[in-house]
Amino acid sequence: MKIYSELSNQDYHSLKKHISSSFVKSVAKHSIARALEQVEPTPALIFGDAMHTYFEDAQKFRERFTIFDDSKIIAEILERRPDITVPTMTKEYKTYKKQFEADLDPNKMVLSKDDEERIQYMHNSSVDNVALQQIYEDYIHTDIWDEYSFVTEDEDDWGLLYRVRPDRLLVLNDIPVAVIDWKSCRDASEKAFRSDFWKFRYDLQAAFYCDILKIPMDQFFYVAIEKEFPYNSAVFSLDEDTQQKAYRELELIKERIGKWKENPSPKTIGLANANTITYL
Repeated sequence: MKIYSELSNQDYHSLKKHISSSFVKSVAKHSIARALEQVEPTPALIFGDAMHTYFEDAQKFRERFTIFDDSKIIAEILERRPDITVPTMTKEYKTYKKQFEADLDPNKMVLSKDDEERIQYMHNSSVDNVALQQIYEDYIHTDIWDEYSFVTEDEDDWGLLYRVRPDRLLVLNDIPVAVIDWKSCRDASEKAFRSDFWKFRYDLQAAFYCDILKIPMDQFFYVAIEKEFPYNSAVFSLDEDTQQKAYRELELIKERIGKWKENPSPKTIGLANANTITYL
């Protein structure tokens, strides 16, 4: 296994031969065909990337993102034309934004000022979370690794290679002892997060990471942080039954992906229940 402390997003995602947790989750939720689709950047993905970067390193955040602050131009427009209900639709605003975009560093992504402030509130909420503080105390660690990339070099029994990039690892003498995964959400309550947990198959993500990192699954923690006021945060993990079911399903998915790689065909790339009658 190769471990990279600094591997760019582009280089990490260029490892096409290596299966990621996102690929596994997409197969579980739909099909291999869906998992193979190229994911285009969306505002939600850009926000998530910015949040994770800020949590990791505020300096790196400033290097990667340009903040678009439109508060001044909006104030000027409203002062001149108080009857305007949507200042962002005016010619003045569009001209200002176009000029801003023309002067951009092509290597940086754009983030609104509101989103930057939202991420700062979210970070403060995570820092103040008592349950998260307790994890740092409970697990003896000599280091914290943020966004380290782990890439397997030897194929497994199904002929597969893997890659993972945990948000944060607590490490004892270079050995990972706990995983912390940041999750932005609209509602960090148990009921709401439980819904997100199954909808986005966070259970498979934990099983996949822990399987590769050789960490017990009950040492995987999700920190759910609301991206709107009051920016509550909560910490979750997995009970034994959920762990066992996730591991069993992960093995079935590995087998399915391995068979597809051996014989790419409409039968292996489509839905799992496409070739049989399924009784509900």
